[in-house]
Amino acid sequence: MKEIDADFGPLRKSKAKVDSKRILKDSAIDHEQNSVLQKITLLPIRRDSTNSVTKPKKLKDTDILNDKETEILQKIRLVTKSPSTEKVETLDPEFRRFRQYLLRSICQELPPEENKLLSHLREPEQEIDRILRQAIVQKESHSSIIIGPRESYKSFLLNRELNLLSQKYKDQFITIRLNGFIHSEQAAINGIATQLEQQLQNLRNTPIPTRKGSDISSGSLTEVFEKILRVLDSTSTTHHQKRNKNNATTKLTVIFIFDEIDTFAGPVRQSLLYNLFDMVEHARVPVCILGCTTKLNILEFLEKRVKSRFSQRIIFMPQIENLEQFVKITGELLRLDRPSAYKYGEDWNRKIDETLSDEKSELHRLVKVNYETFRSIPYFKNSIIPLIYGAPDFENLCHLIDTSGPIKEYMNNQLGNSLTSLVQSLSDLELAILICAARTALKAKDETINFNLTYAEYESMTKALNAKIPTVAKTGKSVEGSSVLFDNAIKLWKKKDVKNVWETLINLNFLTEKSAVGLRESAIAVFYASNYQLQGTTIPFDLRLYQTHVTLSDLRRIVPRSSLHYPWTQL
Repeated sequence: MKEIDADFGPLRKSKAKVDSKRILKDSAIDHEQNSVLQKITLLPIRRDSTNSVTKPKKLKDTDILNDKETEILQKIRLVTKSPSTEKVETLDPEFRRFRQYLLRSICQELPPEENKLLSHLREPEQEIDRILRQAIVQKESHSSIIIGPRESYKSFLLNRELNLLSQKYKDQFITIRLNGFIHSEQAAINGIATQLEQQLQNLRNTPIPTRKGSDISSGSLTEVFEKILRVLDSTSTTHHQKRNKNNATTKLTVIFIFDEIDTFAGPVRQSLLYNLFDMVEHARVPVCILGCTTKLNILEFLEKRVKSRFSQRIIFMPQIENLEQFVKITGELLRLDRPSAYKYGEDWNRKIDETLSDEKSELHRLVKVNYETFRSIPYFKNSIIPLIYGAPDFENLCHLIDTSGPIKEYMNNQLGNSLTSLVQSLSDLELAILICAARTALKAKDETINFNLTYAEYESMTKALNAKIPTVAKTGKSVEGSSVLFDNAIKLWKKKDVKNVWETLINLNFLTEKSAVGLRESAIAVFYASNYQLQGTTIPFDLRLYQTHVTLSDLRRIVPRSSLHYPWTQL
């Protein structure tokens, strides 16, 4: 008994009387299962009272369940849900139809012939249409480069003209698309072979085989293009001989569309562009090359052999010149071309004209802010879409146009995701290093900095700040009679500690290497700027040149006046 007492403690008598039947009944119950069943919520099933099926005879619980199961089911709670009293507002069918067409018109998702063309895009649209028609209809080879900033409707014009021409000349051309941000030179060759094989099989109306186009893309670059030309020549001839009664062969036009074509004009050998432009000059198959880029001096990137085979035809995307033109283009974007086909079309066009013509209206003010900051039609388009989609009726839509609340919220959200918010989220040391980098860039002639110059500026500014802070009390004396010292100086971090802060600023895109900013005068300048291997030496981390995305004047407007480093924002 002593051993039992040591393990379980002393035995105590129960104060309540225990029945043997109760003990047996309690041991027969599965308490774990019972606790799970108690948490189950049963919902009643609604049955149709008019059902002609005869109801079965109601059975008693004792006929099916025993005492144990009946006791468990009695403990399960039965919850009934009251029917929802919320009323779902139904939209007017005419307004829903009008709103859907308006959104599709703004997003340019209508059929190609119904998609509106803004007035400032008519000249480049005519030039692109002329080049494509000469290549598809007249079977001529051309090459051209379209230059313009991002979101300037370069791809929109190309897709629109190709969709319009595909309605009349569907089987007379194929389109191969490449993107410099996705394809490298070797990946572009494989992409050309794969897309070519798929396009030709679609013309033949045969299923695409499971094998890849590795047989076309195998070999050197010259051999690959010879295979491509051979396949195009033979396919165009045999494909169209079956349709023409006079056995007249019609050649198949190949259209190459290059997005970010400047990435293929890098410092390495420009073999892909050379072979493609050489196809334009010497191939028996009509080839049309259209490249899109944001680089104004794209011709300086091309090698001499590539430039000699390029047609020197460049299409510049026009820019908006003044506020009146920007307001006019905004009105063209919002107005409907066929207002009589919809119930609210004419009222909507009249409302847009009155609001934009009133210089005191909120919509006109926001359009003016867009012109003075972003000058972007797609930016305004993205802000107007939530306003139109959230309107339940036409009266509310007109009220939202007058107040322009959703547009203001969108603009505030866009401005919040900027360098201003990133600067406000920096720690004190990161902010100090960023300010010192901006000070060093302002002092330099070419606005370039490195880690050593920035740290030297940070060290001198910190020492100058500590010199102004009093560290010795004037009147206070200790027990021994010496002056009382205060440890309130700003800590001067070591160089190895600040190195991590420097890397953080680079990751947050406050600093960018000099080789990644701006445009180079020639391909040789690009090569030397993007490679640190010069004369067998490697530039160390401390001496690499960087440029800042935030100037010192910008930091003076962002940094609060209560900050300790605010005086540093002025030389």
